[in-house]
Amino acid sequence: MSLDPALRARLHGLLAEYGAKVRRLIESHGLGQHGIDPADIEQEVRIRLWKALERDRNAAFHTSYIQRVVLSTVIDAIRAANSRPAEPLPDEGEESAAVLIEHRAGPEQNAGGSQDFGRVAACLAELPERRREAVTLHLQGFTPREIGERSGTSEEAARKLLERGMQTLRERLVELGFGEFDE
Repeated sequence: MSLDPALRARLHGLLAEYGAKVRRLIESHGLGQHGIDPADIEQEVRIRLWKALERDRNAAFHTSYIQRVVLSTVIDAIRAANSRPAEPLPDEGEESAAVLIEHRAGPEQNAGGSQDFGRVAACLAELPERRREAVTLHLQGFTPREIGERSGTSEEAARKLLERGMQTLRERLVELGFGEFDE
């Protein structure tokens, strides 16, 4: 949907008036330490202002409102960045599988944990590719919406792939003697 000329002019006016302040506010939050590009935040702020204009064509957007939009956008981005692990899961065959095992465990527990990890990874590898991708992303902390965006499907399709993949994974792990799992 495109913006009508009056709303477009109003949005451009807001951006001209507050653009430099928005950039300074965004840069003041030190987003680089979270791996967040300030330009992405600025774009998201512009989108939120555009949507706010569409909702209420006569709203007065004062400095305090713009600051709240920037702050909520920054907070959302930091939360999203923190919800995903910074380090990727180890590739098959790498010795870093022990990272997922408690460091205080004894040698027998470490060996058993590594074997269990290998069996779980093998079960995951048995899943069809699209389900495996959805489950892997879910285990890394991605939401169904983010999974859909990354895989080029809708949120609902991602949710179904995830549900079916997790169900198959649970069933296979129960067959291997890992016990029962809560839904």
